[in-house]
Parts: sequence; structure tokens; C-alpha cells
Amino acid sequence: MELPIQIGLFLPHRAPMLMVDEIVEIDDQSIKTEFIIKPENIFLQNSKLSEVGIIENMAQTASGIIGKPQFDENAHDKNFRLSGYITRIENIEIFTLPDVNAQLETYGKLVMNHTIGNMFNCKIECKTYQGEKTIAKGFFNLIIRPQPL
Repeated sequence: MELPIQIGLFLPHRAPMLMVDEIVEIDDQSIKTEFIIKPENIFLQNSKLSEVGIIENMAQTASGIIGKPQFDENAHDKNFRLSGYITRIENIEIFTLPDVNAQLETYGKLVMNHTIGNMFNCKIECKTYQGEKTIAKGFFNLIIRPQPL
């Protein structure tokens, strides 16, 4: 796939729950996404992205690492989709809440992946930045599997 990738290809989320605009870097072990906080974002509180919005951005970024190889392998099937479930959120630290119109860059790194049949149980470390400023960091455990048609 050619970069940047619209994350909607990897996620079932759609507006207003889509909290990533594009994947700008990705391989089998890591991902970098970008997201601009728009004024109509449902997770805004007092013109700042709330903690829930930051965590959702990180979780959506995390799922892309496992999603990419699956979509590459199933490129022939235009109906192929994955479902992901957060099983654990660990050691989340939120340092500041970004303002509306800010651009976030979120990085994910695969820490562990255990495959069971067609399901993936993975742990991913995420860090979110606004420019040089660290917004948040933490770990996500996810279960990802193909969606039944």
C-alpha cells in the first residue's frame, strides 16, 4: 500500500468515532499516525481533546500494526475487514490536553503478538505527541480477528 493510508481501510470506525486521519509510516512492528483535532470532535471539552479522545486515538493507532499485514495478505478480497477489541489498557499517562485544531502524531510499537488460529492477541506501546511535546503514553492489549461476513 502506498503512504499515506486512510485508516478507514483498517478500522470499522467512521465519523464521529474515527480518531485518526492517516497512517504516515507503517511496517510489521511499528506505526505512525496523524490526527487533526477538528472543532466538531465529540471528545472536546472546553476546546481541548479529552482524555477519552486521546486514549481512543492511541487505541486506533495501535490496531493498525496488526491490521496492515492482514490487509496485505487479503488484498484480493475487497470485503475483508478486521474487528478489534481492547482487552487491557495499562500504565496510561496523560501529560496535557491538546487544543482544538492541533495536529497529533501517535506512534505505536508492537511489544508482543500471540496468534491463535486467525486471532491475534497483541500488546502495543503507544506515545502521542503534539510537535515536540509529549501528550500521552501507555500500553494497549488488543484482540484482533477477521470480521465475519
